[in-house]
Amino acid sequence: MTATASIIGIITSLCVFVFALQKFSRQMQYAAGDKMREILHSLTSTPLRGTMIGTLATALFQSSTATTVITVGLVDAGLISFTSSLGVIFGANIGSTVTTQLIALNLASLAPIVLISGFILERIKVGWQKYGRALFYFGLVFFSLAVMVLFIEPLKDNPILLSTLGSISNVGQAILIGLLVTAVIQSSGVVSGLAVILVSQGLLTFEQAVGIILGANIGTTVTALIASIPLHTNARRAAVAHLLFNVLGVVIILPFLGPVIDFIQYIDGATAQEVANFHVLFNVVSALLFLIFIRPFARFIEILVKDKK
Repeated sequence: MTATASIIGIITSLCVFVFALQKFSRQMQYAAGDKMREILHSLTSTPLRGTMIGTLATALFQSSTATTVITVGLVDAGLISFTSSLGVIFGANIGSTVTTQLIALNLASLAPIVLISGFILERIKVGWQKYGRALFYFGLVFFSLAVMVLFIEPLKDNPILLSTLGSISNVGQAILIGLLVTAVIQSSGVVSGLAVILVSQGLLTFEQAVGIILGANIGTTVTALIASIPLHTNARRAAVAHLLFNVLGVVIILPFLGPVIDFIQYIDGATAQEVANFHVLFNVVSALLFLIFIRPFARFIEILVKDKK
């Protein structure tokens, strides 16, 4: 297979991956109806509960963007308070790590079974029929990843690709790349998942992948920021809080990145699994840290984003 054919195949499978992930998220939201909004509204009375709900919702719908945008909408409607929304936003970041864990666990071999099951389930009249299409798209997510790996394999020794990826000389550059790519395609799950795949194929180093994931965490805030522009003050505060939470999380961890990486690598596991584990550790520690200081953080955001006169 030529390098050109491999690159076209990678781009095609990446497009299918993005399409399937977005469709899965929308199908799950459709299948749940208004239940997701009701759950977010009723079970976010405290920041800790909000964090748990945000984690579960994002893990289920495979979209931190969907969880955050819905949360911003609920804040704008006055259904949940600004402070309560912070917990959901913290939880959304934790829930977003599920995608990288599933990819690192190499569940691609199960993709055909999930695909076929979803296809059949959608076509038979049973109580779970409405979840058939969502199951189909979930299988398509991992099927596209399996195909992508097949196209990446021939490029592992390509000097041009190795030189290009090798030019990412520091974590700062990797963070910027992850931020920009995520802001464009509006899915941190896609970017983080791709980083795990490239690490598993030996095309990215552990440090490069970590930087891309940190950048993806920041880039994923763009959608909620844009959605909040025409909304009320508290909704804009929630979107700005999401941005600052992710930016400050990255800033805080950077001085300790070396020891954290050493700790992750000390735990036995393949490199791809180590990257996924770092993703979990970073988001969980960030959420716990900000939960401790949630009230001063909320007050800071309230001062920063003032009411329109």
